[in-house]
Amino acid sequence: MLSSALHEHQIAVPTAPDLERTQYRLWLKAVYAVVVGTLLFNFVLAFVNTNVFRISESHVILSEMALLAVALFLIFSRNTLLLLILLLYFSYMALILTLRPELDLKAIRDFLIPIVFYLIGRNFRQIEDADRLVWISALVVLSVGFFEFVFLDVYTGLVSIFDYYVARGTLSADANFIEGSNLFVSSTRVDGRNFLEFLGNVRASSVFLEPVTMGNFGAFLCLWALFRSGMRYRSLMFAAAFAAVILPDARFGMFVCIAMVAAAVAGLFLPRVTWWSLPLLIVFALGLYGGWSTQIGWSDDFAGRLVHASQLLQKVTPEILFGVDGNVPFLADNGFAYSLAQIGAIGLIALWTCYVFAPYEDQRAIQFKALAATYIALLMTISNSFYSIKLAALFWIVAGAADVVRLSAVKPSRRPSKPSQVAEFPGSERMKRA
Repeated sequence: MLSSALHEHQIAVPTAPDLERTQYRLWLKAVYAVVVGTLLFNFVLAFVNTNVFRISESHVILSEMALLAVALFLIFSRNTLLLLILLLYFSYMALILTLRPELDLKAIRDFLIPIVFYLIGRNFRQIEDADRLVWISALVVLSVGFFEFVFLDVYTGLVSIFDYYVARGTLSADANFIEGSNLFVSSTRVDGRNFLEFLGNVRASSVFLEPVTMGNFGAFLCLWALFRSGMRYRSLMFAAAFAAVILPDARFGMFVCIAMVAAAVAGLFLPRVTWWSLPLLIVFALGLYGGWSTQIGWSDDFAGRLVHASQLLQKVTPEILFGVDGNVPFLADNGFAYSLAQIGAIGLIALWTCYVFAPYEDQRAIQFKALAATYIALLMTISNSFYSIKLAALFWIVAGAADVVRLSAVKPSRRPSKPSQVAEFPGSERMKRA
């Protein structure tokens, strides 16, 4: 009887798999927190600038550095291969930066973000972990976006977006052509919306504070919905993507969504080399168009932005091509030209090749690479916005996850999985070594 009582009060000792699963869940929550931080930090800084104290560019830089530092810690704790990758990356960047008259740390940061967050994604064990992260991000962005759209006066009272960009040095105080507006300069369609005109002229920005990234985020949601054919509530993800494109009246975002529908089909049978060469073909086409075109001015529409992008490519000199020019003209409106100036053709092609031809666990990972190549190439055609951590962190994490998790061919059961299934997920041992 005594032994029976003692047996009932025995303390359960967690097994090694139990401890490992607990550690993974804690690690995953930390990753989610970092990604939400990348989405929200500009919004938080704008709130502080409006209601607490004036911020400066240094606050923005320190915030990004803090988020990136935490991300580095999270991947160092699970992947020692990062040391070798970072050694190679920093050695190459040190080489080209020593050939420039001034040190540009932003060049290091721009390409460190894809490396770090992609490797974080490669440590995901289930594709549902990536699904959950995308859903959390969509909920955050759309909640604030709808609040802004419905309660605009309250929103601008909480965050004076224009004043924030002036405080951080991005805009000048006289750049606001909409009198009395506290929104970003492109947040008002003076000539009316392209989609659903009855919604008015205001373009929602949500936590991103400017509408272009909001539209790019909507296109990203469309990308994930196209890829995740077995995801629960997939139709709601498409609806979220539609809302995130319509609220900011993102005509380019809508075009990207349409292009990715074609890429989703082609990605099922075209080889990876096709998608590897897609950005090169677009650069070549833009370069030819810029060389043949005699047009000087450009209009603020898709055709006009292509003209402007092709003109910027004409400014790429041999020094810019190899990333050693210290006196680079303004190239931010063409992501390809900007990338060449920052890291050089050798580094850019090397990083792109490493991603496209990285090993994968499931054949459908090639479809994601097709969607990713289309998404990146189109965004880079007209801006360098893809390098912003507020969208790049989320994108590269799910890109890493898409490479290393096995995708189910059928829709998952509505019943929750047992905890023990996490440790036995196909390919988990391989992912630990990745």
